[in-house]
Amino acid sequence: MSENILRIGNDYSFFLTENYEIKHQLWDRLRFRDKNYFHNRAYKMRKWDGYIVFFAIETGKFLTGLLPEVCAVLKHFKIEYKVEDTRQKTPFVYNEIDQNFLNQWLPAKSLSGKPMKPVTLFDYQVELINKVMKHRRGIIYAPTSAGKSMIMLGILKTIPAGTPTLVLQNRVTLAQQNYDEFKNWGIPNLGSLWGGNCNPNIITVASVQSIAKMEDQLSKIRVLIVDEIHDMMSALPKAVYKRLKMCDVRVAVSATPFKFGGKDNVQKFQVKGNFGPILKIESAEKGILTTAELQERGILSDSHCTFYPIDEPMIPHDIYIDAVTRGIAESYHFHNIVTRLAKKQTGRTLILVDRIAHGDALHNLLPGSVWVQGKDNATTRKGVIRQLQDTKGNIVAIATQQIFNTGVNVFVHNLINAAGGQADHQIIQRMGRGLRTADDKEGLKYYDFLFRINDYLEDHSKKRIKILKDEGHEVVIKEGIDF
Repeated sequence: MSENILRIGNDYSFFLTENYEIKHQLWDRLRFRDKNYFHNRAYKMRKWDGYIVFFAIETGKFLTGLLPEVCAVLKHFKIEYKVEDTRQKTPFVYNEIDQNFLNQWLPAKSLSGKPMKPVTLFDYQVELINKVMKHRRGIIYAPTSAGKSMIMLGILKTIPAGTPTLVLQNRVTLAQQNYDEFKNWGIPNLGSLWGGNCNPNIITVASVQSIAKMEDQLSKIRVLIVDEIHDMMSALPKAVYKRLKMCDVRVAVSATPFKFGGKDNVQKFQVKGNFGPILKIESAEKGILTTAELQERGILSDSHCTFYPIDEPMIPHDIYIDAVTRGIAESYHFHNIVTRLAKKQTGRTLILVDRIAHGDALHNLLPGSVWVQGKDNATTRKGVIRQLQDTKGNIVAIATQQIFNTGVNVFVHNLINAAGGQADHQIIQRMGRGLRTADDKEGLKYYDFLFRINDYLEDHSKKRIKILKDEGHEVVIKEGIDF
């Protein structure tokens, strides 16, 4: 019998064997039903069985990030094999770093203009940077506000000068934020590629929507860092990952890398396939940081979550889309409650909405409020973000949830979720917008609503309550409006 070979590449690997039984085992264990497959036309017409396959039974091809899964199956069946690693590995400047690592590049001032004090990296930040240098790829799974930008910065500082590197994200606001941070810390040869910026360089911070402008450079990229990976697994970013044939260092970052609490196996294995497994750390009780742990350590703010009931208009027969429109976006009763709640708050308040009409209505009802939406440019968004970071006194900002669901640094005292929602990753990311600590802040007051006017809306409200409780937040459900 011919020799079994595990051939490892940067993007794809192959298990070459004549043993059909083991290939069938790998194929069967690495295929999953697509989310909502039963709604797919091809499935209804019996032209597709609903499965997405991650191991090609004919060729033995699979995404390199799934090496741990493939090796585990081979070990289970006691299959011997020879490894052929064809990757040309990018060297790192350091073998490991410590908590004072970044201070050799300490900038004189922060982005807000304040004098910078020496930075002591948290133990988990040190561990994660060292894990990346050791394993070369993986998922950095850490709560929102855990200091992921410092982790990404640390990774960039360990890479040899002149190494083609891409820092990729889905949103212009996030690209601008990361670029500003890296520039302030003196990252050399730093390029920008988003919106009207088209200045790629050795290290390029880019939005995925603009990546076509550096198409000819993708084949040279050796290091890839993807921020907020849960937003970066659609067709466009996956097409980018496939073009990075020379890229052997691949890191994905997110507080919620796997959507729907990891129940979407297709999305989960696509993330793992492109980037590898979650990087486990010793400084977390179960190997993965939690919000509750960081709150106990004082790294994140304490939180107090309050849900208020919404009992009108009663729309029990509305389908979901109509219920959102009539019960949330265009409901004067709901607008009135949110307005009164916002006026009661002191400090920096952020209201998240899902529809433009809802934001317009609240903006009119709250004189002096700031209203930012998708059509606003980067300068406008940056101005609002700065107000939610630095304003002393009272300010109310209204924003569509897409802008503030992911990765944006603000230091709010109060967060009002008027956008509904039910997905784990969205609720956790949204909550994370308010958990950042600040000198003038004791904790976060999070407000949400239990919609008892429609079965769909009520079910989503209860899911939000469960998600927050599972994350370790204190949740109080009010019997009525008490303000």
